[in-house]
Amino acid sequence: MKYVLAICSALLSVSATADSKIPVHQAVELCRAEQNALRRLSCYDAIAITQVTTAGSNTLPAPANERAQQAPATPVTTEPAATNTEKNSDDRFGLEHKAQADADETLRVTVKNVSYTPRKELIVEFDNGQRWRQIGSDYYAIAVGQQHTIKRGVLNSFFLANDNNNRTIRIRREQ
Repeated sequence: MKYVLAICSALLSVSATADSKIPVHQAVELCRAEQNALRRLSCYDAIAITQVTTAGSNTLPAPANERAQQAPATPVTTEPAATNTEKNSDDRFGLEHKAQADADETLRVTVKNVSYTPRKELIVEFDNGQRWRQIGSDYYAIAVGQQHTIKRGVLNSFFLANDNNNRTIRIRREQ
């Protein structure tokens, strides 16, 4: 029943707005004053339908008409420099983070000390004084004096890798 009432009121508001020749800004104010959301939406729709059907009439508010008359008619020209810049930005989309030097993405270190947590996670101390902890409990063969690489992953994650095998483990810095 509510839906039938809402549809009837929407049709009445459409016909009332279409029949009366009130300016658009007044029609918008009338719609803005409506408390019921469905009626308010149908009122705005009626204004839009009225504007489409009477595209040539003078029902626009005065400030919009004045701005349209004051704007000089200039032909639109496309410059090759603008399209090259736009094309260049499209080519670089998603690669902004790659602009940093690759030296910042990896760190070569030598293992100074290896220990384990009670959950069998590695705690590795390197010769530069950094201490890193393994995330997870996967097996990773590591010995004191070996060269390893810490690689930066996505979302600020880090991986410990060795050139001698293909295994990597996730790590986080402790110290």
